[in-house]
Amino acid sequence: MSIPSTTPDRSVVERTLSVLGAFDTGNVRLTVSEISRRTGIPVATAYRIVSKLLSWGALERAEDNRYTIGLRLWEIALLAPRHSAFRAASVPHMVELRALTRSAVLLSVREGDEGICLESVSGSARPLRRSWSRGHRFPLHATACGRVLLAGADAATWERIRAAGLDTHTARTVTDPAALRDLVTRARRQGFAVADGELLEGVVEVAAPVHDGDGVAVGAVGLVADGGGTAQVRRLTGPLLTAAVRISRSLAAPARTEGRHHSFTDNLRSRT
Repeated sequence: MSIPSTTPDRSVVERTLSVLGAFDTGNVRLTVSEISRRTGIPVATAYRIVSKLLSWGALERAEDNRYTIGLRLWEIALLAPRHSAFRAASVPHMVELRALTRSAVLLSVREGDEGICLESVSGSARPLRRSWSRGHRFPLHATACGRVLLAGADAATWERIRAAGLDTHTARTVTDPAALRDLVTRARRQGFAVADGELLEGVVEVAAPVHDGDGVAVGAVGLVADGGGTAQVRRLTGPLLTAAVRISRSLAAPARTEGRHHSFTDNLRSRT
C-alpha cells in the first residue's frame, strides 16, 4: 500500500512513483480519486500525472474511469536480469511439477522483510489463490516459501521481524519468534519447509530452496494444495525436491556455459 508523504515539496519523480505505487495486488484498478487518496497527492495533480503515464503506456484506461498498470511498464519490468533469468530457468520445471502433482506451483524470493512471488502456475483443480499469485507479497513467517527464504537471513532481518511482531492469519499461525527460528532451522536441515493452514485455513504449502552454481540459496519453489496433514505433505515433497534440484541445475548451467554467472546470481543475492 502506498504511504502518503508529509513532505510538502515532493518532486515530480517522487509523486509519479507514488502514483505507480498506489497499485498493488489488492488494488489493480483505481480511479484518480482513489489514487489521490492513497498517495496524498491532490486530485488535480494526480490527474495530470495519470494522463502523462497513460500517454507513455505505463498506465491503461479500464472501465468505469479506472486505470490499471500498462503493458509497457510490465515489459520493462521483465527486463530485470535477476527476475528474467530465474524465471526462464524455472518455468519449464514448474509446469512439469504442476502436471505431476495437480497443485499450484510458485517461485519466490525475499525482498527485505517480505517474500514476493515472481512466478506462479495454477493447479489443475482450481485457480490459484490471490495470496500466492504473481507479484503478490507474502509474510515470511506464515508460509513455507518464507521459511525457506528466512534460512539465509542475517541477524538484522531477524531483529526487524521480531520487533515488528508476527501477525496472526489463522489459529495455526506460528507467532512466537523462537518457535519460528526452530522451524527455519528444521527447514534448513531437512531441505524443505511446511506451512499447514497458517496463512489460509485448509491450505498446505511445501517449499524447497533453489540454489545457484555456488550452492547459495537464491529463492524458493513451493507447492500449494487444498487439505493438509502428513499424507498430503508426503505426496508433495518428493516431486518438489526433484524440481528444486532441476531448477538449480538449470539456473547454474547457462552461467557456466556462457561465462555470465555473476551477472544474474549476484543480482539475486544482492536484494536479500
